[in-house]
Amino acid sequence: MSKIGLLALLLALCALGGGVFGYQLIRHQQKEIAELRSEVAEFSPRFDKFKLAVRDMGRDLTSLVMDEIELTKPGWQSIGKGFYLIDAAATAGGKGTTLRGKIINTTGVAHEDLVFRARVGSEAATFKLEKAAPGVALPFEVLIPAASPQQPPPTKGFVTLESSTISFASSTGKASTPREPIDPDKLLK
Repeated sequence: MSKIGLLALLLALCALGGGVFGYQLIRHQQKEIAELRSEVAEFSPRFDKFKLAVRDMGRDLTSLVMDEIELTKPGWQSIGKGFYLIDAAATAGGKGTTLRGKIINTTGVAHEDLVFRARVGSEAATFKLEKAAPGVALPFEVLIPAASPQQPPPTKGFVTLESSTISFASSTGKASTPREPIDPDKLLK
């Protein structure tokens, strides 16, 4: 056999070996992909259970941190930061849930430019009140957009004060008269 023939035979054998190696590699990768797919299929239901458990735990933590309100309860319900909700009512419609009620400021200071956040389920909306004097019931109405419009009226939700400006009033009501500056030399004599 000539050197060229031997070289051609070696190249053919290398190509054949490379082809067999490539085929074995592809088969091995396909087997690994099938194993990973079966592991993912086994893991998926457990992961869905885990996600539901975390979601429920998040709701429980939210109800611990924020005061959960009952939207069918007519009495006083604390919404935190010295504010209460009364006459709460919720109605579901085509565009979402309309939440109505009255906010009462039980603190001793007047609040201005109040921003509240109302949340039902995972949907939320904000509403504003101009001024909340102590002890005054301020009516509000807010539309909370719905993820699915065909849902029954909710029974529970959250209303929280997001921000406000506080105004302090003088306790005397009189303007103080200007005094002379203190002279230490007069005090010492």
